[in-house]
Amino acid sequence: MKTILRTIPIFLVLMLLTYFVPQIISDSPSEIVTQKKNVPKLKKEAKTNSIPAVKQEVFPLEGIGQYVGETIDLLEKKQGRPLRIETTSYGYEWWIYGDNEKDYFQVGVSKQGKVISMFVLGSILDVSPFKVGMDIAEVYQLTPLYPTFSIEYENKDYTIELSENDLNYHPLVIFEKNVFSILMVDRETNKINAIRYVDEQTLLQSDIYEVFPQNEGITKKEPATELEDEKGKIKEVEVTLNALRKRYNLPELTYNKELSSIAKDIFINQEKMAIEQSSEEVKKRESSLAEGSIKMDISNENKFVQDNFEEEVGLPPLKSEEIQDYLKLNKLTLLDNRVVYSNQFTNSTWLITYWFSLENQRTILADPLMERFGIAFRGEEVMLILNRQEEPSIK
Repeated sequence: MKTILRTIPIFLVLMLLTYFVPQIISDSPSEIVTQKKNVPKLKKEAKTNSIPAVKQEVFPLEGIGQYVGETIDLLEKKQGRPLRIETTSYGYEWWIYGDNEKDYFQVGVSKQGKVISMFVLGSILDVSPFKVGMDIAEVYQLTPLYPTFSIEYENKDYTIELSENDLNYHPLVIFEKNVFSILMVDRETNKINAIRYVDEQTLLQSDIYEVFPQNEGITKKEPATELEDEKGKIKEVEVTLNALRKRYNLPELTYNKELSSIAKDIFINQEKMAIEQSSEEVKKRESSLAEGSIKMDISNENKFVQDNFEEEVGLPPLKSEEIQDYLKLNKLTLLDNRVVYSNQFTNSTWLITYWFSLENQRTILADPLMERFGIAFRGEEVMLILNRQEEPSIK
């Protein structure tokens, strides 16, 4: 009996530790979610355990997907002129059709006037054999979903590998004429939120899935941000985000310039901190060199650091702690603000639907209490801030 009594306090302590330790060691608040792309080392490890590709069922091109690979003449003949045309930083244009949850879609048009990609969000659009709003269980009844694909492109063989998360929330399906569709599945409902069609070159260059062999004829398209209209990207975010919120009976969000300014300031603050750190290192080097009777013009050295730091050294991805510290410093509470950050930006529509396939990101984007949003871009990085009630202000 005494032994049992002695073990009870120990048991209680262990139970308390089990509950509280995860709370203590968690360094990322649920109101701030950061997402970072895989590093090359992880991709090399994946190659070692790659799964042999198998031959997949090929679907006939039907519905709206039949425009991929064709010239814009057929598109214009059937769909008319777009509501607007947005330039992108990847060398093609987005032709925008529709403006709501039912009829919205975008068409990627190359410089040669060829349709290379389509993003379909509208729930009434024909995306046969699938449907926007279809449950993933119904997809399994139509076709198996495969973890690997073999592609022959420009006389070279490539293998595309999907992770378990890819298979569950953005599986890949192949159509005739080497057109592929990516089904964007909602994390909570397990239903298709949107479908993206791509040709084989766009798929290989997109950096969405693992591609092997790497760096052999296929290079990822790098963004040239000066070519892209930021207003266009913001509009795409607004339409896509609000369409999905409306689909789930949530209030629409209003774009807020001040929130966008705060997001930009967080990027700028990181740059300033990095420059200051580099300047301190320069001063230390100058001090060490002075001891050896070697003189150096520190003012010119500091200028060189400031002018060349970001483009030559590069900035690391933002951490949730950095974002949280900035918000606290400027008296912005996480009670009224939510932040989602990613350093893997393909395009606005893809990113929003991708975030809806991730648990933490979806929780923030589908928060019914949020009323406004702001967004900022920096190269391949993007930061989205959602806000409720009181206007955000930096004091």
